[in-house]
Order: sequence, then C-alpha cells, then structure tokens
Amino acid sequence: MPNKIEALEVQRDEYGCWTHPEYEKFCNGREHVPDEEFNDWVKAKGLEWDYELHADSFDYLDDTPYDPDFSEWQPEPPAGEGWFIGSIHDSEEGPVCIWLRNAEGDAHE
Repeated sequence: MPNKIEALEVQRDEYGCWTHPEYEKFCNGREHVPDEEFNDWVKAKGLEWDYELHADSFDYLDDTPYDPDFSEWQPEPPAGEGWFIGSIHDSEEGPVCIWLRNAEGDAHE
C-alpha cells in the first residue's frame, strides 16, 4: 500500500505560489521533472493528477517587465471528489496548478 498523501491547508506566498511538502520533497529543488519520472512517482504514491493552466497565462508572459504575481488567481479543482493542490507555481507556459487526489484504482497518466 503506497503512503497516502493528504491534503494540507494551502498558504500561498506573496506571488501566489505554494507547494505541498511531499511534492516539494519529490522535486528536490529541480525546476523540471521528466514526465516519466513524475508519472512513476504519482503511481507509486497511489495518486491521480490533473492540472490547470491560468486562463490569462499568456498575458503574464507578454508583460514587460514580467510580473510573477498571480496571487489573485483561484484555481478550480477538476470534476470529481478528493482533489487537493499539489503545487501552484510558475512554469514556461505561465502559472499552473497541479491537482492531486488519492486514487481508488490505477493512477492516470
């Protein structure tokens, strides 16, 4: 039985970022984790995942100078029960929210 990861209270920083400690431990300071490695971690933890890209993310990318503050953005969970935030962070595509939930069966990729 994989170690379950539980939802925690999200306390975003001044820019709107927050990362679950278990997700942060997995990333180990890396800005990018290969997809296969991430999917293996998700499966090993018995999780499902989804993501939401900030609808206005391209506006952020067009800002000169770039303004990394997306603290007003309130991501909406995917359909279904049990979703919790794994991370809200900036990415090459703009602000993204990684949603996690403990899976009943196999995790999707």
